[in-house]
Amino acid sequence: MGTRIVLLSAALALLAPFALLAGATEEGAESSTQMAVPAGKYKEAPMLAALVAAGELPPVDERLPLEPRVAPPVEEVGTYGGTLNVVSIDKNPWNDITESPENVGARFLEMTGDGSVVPDLARGYELTDDGKSFTVYMREGAKWSDGHPLTADDVLFAFEDMHWNDQVETWNLFPGVSRVIKVDDYTVRFEMDEPYFAMELIMVQWPGGEWVAFHPRHYLAKWHINHNDDAEAVAAEEGFDSWSEAFRYHFWWAPLNDLDKPTVMAWRISDLTATVKALERNPYFYQVDEAGQQLPYIDRVVATIVDPELYHLKIIQGEADIASMFTEFKNWTLYKQNEEAGDYTVHPAAGITAAQTGLEINQNHDDPGLRQVLNDVRFRQALSISLNREEINKVIYHGLGVPFQATAMPTASFYKEEWGRAYNQFDPDEANRLLDEVGLTARDSRGFRLRPDGEPMFLAVEATSRTMLELELVKEYWEDVGLEVGIKELPNALFSERGRALDHIITVHPFETTTEVASYNWSRAGPGRWCPAWNQWLQANEDIRKGTKTLADFTDGMLPGEEPPQDVKDLYEWGISKPRTRFLSPEYTELSQKIYDLWAEKLYIIGTVGMAPQPVIAKNNLGNVVKEYPLSAEWAGGLHNEVQQLFWKN
Repeated sequence: MGTRIVLLSAALALLAPFALLAGATEEGAESSTQMAVPAGKYKEAPMLAALVAAGELPPVDERLPLEPRVAPPVEEVGTYGGTLNVVSIDKNPWNDITESPENVGARFLEMTGDGSVVPDLARGYELTDDGKSFTVYMREGAKWSDGHPLTADDVLFAFEDMHWNDQVETWNLFPGVSRVIKVDDYTVRFEMDEPYFAMELIMVQWPGGEWVAFHPRHYLAKWHINHNDDAEAVAAEEGFDSWSEAFRYHFWWAPLNDLDKPTVMAWRISDLTATVKALERNPYFYQVDEAGQQLPYIDRVVATIVDPELYHLKIIQGEADIASMFTEFKNWTLYKQNEEAGDYTVHPAAGITAAQTGLEINQNHDDPGLRQVLNDVRFRQALSISLNREEINKVIYHGLGVPFQATAMPTASFYKEEWGRAYNQFDPDEANRLLDEVGLTARDSRGFRLRPDGEPMFLAVEATSRTMLELELVKEYWEDVGLEVGIKELPNALFSERGRALDHIITVHPFETTTEVASYNWSRAGPGRWCPAWNQWLQANEDIRKGTKTLADFTDGMLPGEEPPQDVKDLYEWGISKPRTRFLSPEYTELSQKIYDLWAEKLYIIGTVGMAPQPVIAKNNLGNVVKEYPLSAEWAGGLHNEVQQLFWKN
């Protein structure tokens, strides 16, 4: 067996340059590019050294793995100490420098700047030539933040007791994995009934870390019926109706309820209120720098939780030491004007989002008359060509974005230029003609179009705060062609819930995960908010195909949701099949092009402007700030890669 590895070499192509090649290394051991630091030479933060001296913490050599990960410096080796202040828009992990795998690493594998895949939390890995077996060699001595060993049992627990347990609601983002085998305490083998070559690149992304690939069995077993016969009694004592309800409370992360749940990330949450999330260094974090200093450098992170509209105000007032998760290019001038007063610098990171605003048109609306219109591709074409993308780019993105349809990034090896231009021209006359052709000819006394059944053709657009300004322009363009539009701003939690409902019309979300690496597994083929009923049916049908469920598992022996048309079935099947192909193979390219050919034709999601630079705002004396997305990044959160190396310069 040989370890598969991916190499990416730079080549200029629009705003995010890279081309991709494939290769292999000879073995699955620690990458030879990582410098080994001799045992007994490790150093630690003064705050931890004081705890060791007081007998409250083991020495640093005992807290680190036998072979710690030696992290190559972002820019330079840093120094210890200090607090990092950030701003959050809610209590969830997806904020600046908080507790999510894309924020603070802790994944089995990592992709370096040249595209090489190297061990991170793992010490090595192997992918067999047939793509049916993927072995992870874990770092012996790696520990959770409470000092308990991280072992193969934590991986098995995540899959057998959580992902594959119908009573546990979680995220199984490894659909190709059929079995997980414990080879020994520090070796785990993922087995697939069909080839699943994407395993390697999944492991460099956030599913290869905490939340998905492993969970702390030693801590969570107390609430799980498979490991504690008294789990129901424990749940009742805590006020829950069932063990599964109590279990979810203790393991769930969005937001985290149980602050005692251990982590392998660089910081652990020490306090969480409605207004503040505080994190402190994890004394058992598995990484060291090239000088043998245990990471992270920063002692504490304090996130002030504010309403979304205050996020930008806090930044320009200098109250955020670093920010990029929710910064917006429309505020570029505002950020720049306050650089000196706020003692920060604004850095533009080349954008990796194909559509900053993706307008998702619900194909499964429960109103038959409205659904008839939304299902007509001519209607969606009219919506698209009535948008003045050049004006949106100029007004919102200072002309630095790219008018672009919702499709793959131009840097992808399989990209076709016609995708980004599909129904991208501004042509309100043709839009009006198409709307008439659809049957929206009658108008009310205000001049707004009526549906063929005589009801008002009203488009309710539901979105979160960050897209509001652009949506005001969208509303103006659509009303110019006779479509009445209402925009509703929703909090993140309600927005997610509404996306699963049948009565929403249009939801708005960035069209992400369309770079070469991210789209290998996240191909945008799987239906989502734009067809919640079809999505239910397809997922249930796939469970039956894999043998994990039968019709008897569903109410009245019928699949839930609604059977989709053949082209949507094809789209789903292509998305499932793509990770089974070898990366960059002819089959990989063919499937990728089928997927995005259909996206460009059907316009289930309409894009406006893409690839706008993402502002990275950081205090002038903050070192090791990442100013560009890593090649493995999926979305805006990818800019917080390697934040465990942030440090305060003297």
